Amino acid sequence: MKRILILTAVLVMAGARPAWAQQSEIAALRAELARQQAVIAQLLQRLEALEKQTPSTAPVGAVVQDLQDDIKAQEDSVSSLREIVNSRVNLNGYYNFRFSIDGSEEPAAFQQHHLGVLMTKQLGKFNFLMELELQNVPHHPEITPGNGEAHLDEGTGENPESDISGEGQVAVENAWMEYNHNRLLSVRFGKQLSPQYWWQNHYPNLTLSTVLPIYLRELFPAELVGVMVQGSATSPVGASEFGVGYKFYVANNNFEGNSRRDLRDGKAWGARGQLRFPTGGALRRFDVAADMYRGHVGLTTKELAEDNVVGLESQLEVSSFLFQAEWARGTSLELTRTGYYLQPALRIDEDWTAFYRFEQLESPRIRRAERRHLGGLNYRPYPQIAFKAELYRSRPLAREFTRSDEEPKSFNGFAAAAVFFF
Repeated sequence: MKRILILTAVLVMAGARPAWAQQSEIAALRAELARQQAVIAQLLQRLEALEKQTPSTAPVGAVVQDLQDDIKAQEDSVSSLREIVNSRVNLNGYYNFRFSIDGSEEPAAFQQHHLGVLMTKQLGKFNFLMELELQNVPHHPEITPGNGEAHLDEGTGENPESDISGEGQVAVENAWMEYNHNRLLSVRFGKQLSPQYWWQNHYPNLTLSTVLPIYLRELFPAELVGVMVQGSATSPVGASEFGVGYKFYVANNNFEGNSRRDLRDGKAWGARGQLRFPTGGALRRFDVAADMYRGHVGLTTKELAEDNVVGLESQLEVSSFLFQAEWARGTSLELTRTGYYLQPALRIDEDWTAFYRFEQLESPRIRRAERRHLGGLNYRPYPQIAFKAELYRSRPLAREFTRSDEEPKSFNGFAAAAVFFF
């Protein structure tokens, strides 16, 4: 009875708390749920032991009845607790403030860079997620309008003509519902980020660096608006396991405004295969994946051009050494573009990580060929909080598709950020 009264008090206090405290409340409720289930398991063991006693005596029978009543009360409490947990909307978010200065034409600046709000909800086998992002980044048009080529923006991946002021934007990055049948099959509907590793782990408290890889928005689309089918399976291998996963999606073609409509009947589609190898000893992680995308990209002429992309990636963790890499090759307008990054890192201790990134982009579509070296430190006193800073050197590559009326020069830069995930 005492446990039931404590549980009731927890439920009452949880229902009265404000929205900003929901995360810790839900964690406490789930912990209490696990504890109550453990209590039920212990009571069932006691009940089973008593029922095996023969002959059944009156005192034993009374004890058994009491245990049965206690188990029923505990199960009712667990059911109520589960309803409370499932009825809550999980509210999260992240805040990213940064500073950047380099030798390019952009002046040094503080940036209110990202403020994001995440809401999730689970009802049985159905899940919902929404990510609303308030972003303030300067725009860097890569080519001038009217030349018949793709007109993309490094900062947003969209047409900079839509917001020439550079004052920022409010965007829905994720908004999808999902039916999760089992580990082998789930179906997701709506707007979602591309399945590549960086996009799926793009939250600023997770990425080691302040700035994105230079190739990232120029190969695979950043976002997809459509339907994705995915699943995974694992097989035990010693104390570890071998895992495989797949993703297949059909989506609108890649142009500004594709959340509301498409410019052609034929849809974009893509597929991804993932392998997770068994680990042990110093080897903590070894994953590889391959992606492909077939679709169309919007031009400044409001037309669509065919766009085909393939990519490879890997993540490796050996003791305190971390390594991740992504490579992609795309073809559009009969022009081939390639990009990649290699990022080794060393976990100095529990809070500090030193990292280095070598990256390159060659894209005649936006007349850009660039190589960059980047190195920095990441301090994470809590998993949700990060302070990071890096120095980099960017060197334009001499290519025939770069602008002849300009004289590209190498330049150095510095970027730092403070991040809070709540």
